[in-house]
Amino acid sequence: MSADGQHGIVVIALVGSPFSAAYAADRTASPLRFAAMNVCVYGPRSSRFALTERAIDARASDGIVIGKSTMRWDRGDIVIHLDERSAPWGAPIRGSIRIQPECAPGRAHTLDAAGEHRWWPVAPVARIAVALDAPDLRFEGHGYHDANAGDVPLEKTFSRWSWSRARLGGNRAAVVYDCVDRNGEERRLGRILGDRGARDLDIAAQWSLPATNWGLARTTRAHGPTRILRTLEDGPFYARSLLDTEIAGERVMAMHEELSCTRLSASWVRFLAGFRMRRA
Repeated sequence: MSADGQHGIVVIALVGSPFSAAYAADRTASPLRFAAMNVCVYGPRSSRFALTERAIDARASDGIVIGKSTMRWDRGDIVIHLDERSAPWGAPIRGSIRIQPECAPGRAHTLDAAGEHRWWPVAPVARIAVALDAPDLRFEGHGYHDANAGDVPLEKTFSRWSWSRARLGGNRAAVVYDCVDRNGEERRLGRILGDRGARDLDIAAQWSLPATNWGLARTTRAHGPTRILRTLEDGPFYARSLLDTEIAGERVMAMHEELSCTRLSASWVRFLAGFRMRRA
C-alpha cells in the first residue's frame, strides 16, 4: 500500500495454481505446468488484474521466473520485475517493485491438523518502492511478503478461511488467520511480528462483515468495531478488502481476504474462473 492509502499492488507467484481448472482436472501433472504471476494494481478510481497461466521449466535458487516476469532476492531485498497483460482487454502491467524487509522472518506455521498446509511470514514488515511504466504509477509505502505451500489441494482440507494483516506502530504487524476444516473444526492463529521478535495475538471477538455481491460471507477477528473501507476483489469464491479495524488498542487499516474452498471446488466456479485467467 502507498503511504497515503490510495494505491496498492498485490503480486502472487503461483506454482501449481489452486485456481487453475486444468490443474484441478489433473492433479497428477507437474505443478510447474500450471504457474502464474497474479498481479493486481489498485488505484482510487480503477484497477488492473493479470493472471496468465504458463508452464515453466525450473525454479532458480534465488527466485522464480514465470514468463517475462521475475521475483528474486537481491542483497536482502525482494525485487519483482513485471511484464504481464491484464484481463480481459490485455492492458499491460510493466515495471518493478522493490520490497525491503524491516524485520527478521517469522517462523513457519501449519494451518491444519495433518500438517499438509503451511504458512510462512517471510517479511511481515517491509518498505516498498513501486515503479510501473504501465500503468504510469510510482509510489512508496509499506508492504508484506509471505509464502504458502500445500501437499494436497486446498479444497480437500478446508471449507473456508479468513486472513488479515495490519501494520501496527513500533515497526510491527499483526496477522490473523482463521481456518475451518471440512469437518467443521476451527483453527485460529494470531501473531504480532516485528523487529523485536514475535508473540501470540489473542483475539476472541469475531466480527461479521457485509457479504459480497456474490453472496460470499465475510468475517474477521478484531479487538474493536470493524468496517469495510473498500472491496478490492469480489469473486464467487474469494474476496479481498481493506478494513478499518482495531488491533491491540490501535485503529489501523488492514488487508483482509476471505476464501471459500467449498465454492472453489464447484464446477460452475471453475468455469467462471476461466474468464479471468489466460493461458499462454
